[in-house]
Formats: sequence, structure tokens, C-alpha cells
Amino acid sequence: MKKTLMITHQVKDLDYWLKNNSMEETWGPHGIKFKIFLKHSKSNLVGVLAEIEDYKFIEELVTNTTLVTSSMKTDGVLMETLEILEAVEEI
Repeated sequence: MKKTLMITHQVKDLDYWLKNNSMEETWGPHGIKFKIFLKHSKSNLVGVLAEIEDYKFIEELVTNTTLVTSSMKTDGVLMETLEILEAVEEI
């Protein structure tokens, strides 16, 4: 079952993150597709829309925090600012 997530977080250096983030390298092989959203001003707030085909993969991510945190720390993500919202299919 396909899920859509909106993930927001702040980064230490936006220019560095845009040029060097490892999202495609880390998560692309798992079939995750991304769209990146930025504020018009030079803010360090980033939004990522992620489409995930296999919801079980999300559960594995939650339990395998080593992969998630090491990837995000390398990218300069401020972990304490991480927010994950799941799209609601039915209201």
C-alpha cells in the first residue's frame, strides 16, 4: 500500500544540504521518490514529500535508527527538528 509522507527538518547549512544530501543514494534503491520544498527566503527549513510503495519499509526505518540517523547527521540535519506527517487518504 502506497504512503505519502511530508517530512520537515532544519539543516545546518542549506547550500551544503542541497548539494550533498544522500537521500537518493540512501533511500532511492528502496523505491522511495522525493520532492523537495524550500522557503523562498534563505531559511534552513526543508520539506520533503516522500512517496513510499511499501509501508513495511517505514516500520523497518523506525526500528533501524542507525541508518536513518547516520545518513541525516552526515547531511547536516538537525535531528531535534524532524517532523513526519502522513497523508490521510480518507477524512
